[in-house]
Amino acid sequence: METRESLGLLSAHLEQLLQRHGVLGSQGQIEPAKADELSAELRHRLYGLLENMAELKGLIEVGRDARRGKALSPAVMNAAQVMMEEVCRALEGQKAKQ
Repeated sequence: METRESLGLLSAHLEQLLQRHGVLGSQGQIEPAKADELSAELRHRLYGLLENMAELKGLIEVGRDARRGKALSPAVMNAAQVMMEEVCRALEGQKAKQ
């Protein structure tokens, strides 16, 4: 599967997980109450992966850009895919690959 396509699918999955955790609204926007701070549970799950909400917003935007077909370098797509896999795994409560 092409990197852009797999990144697009993975980013859609990430957004679904974030909606389940109440971070994203039904229209895909960051919920105002969550805009500045992640909950303690999410901070714990994402510890070591994301420093702050700005990094999460950036990851979401890269995924959306991939789905829209915007120009992204292979390095950005590969890095975003690795990060999204780890964030999704953390949100699902699974252990990271060894």
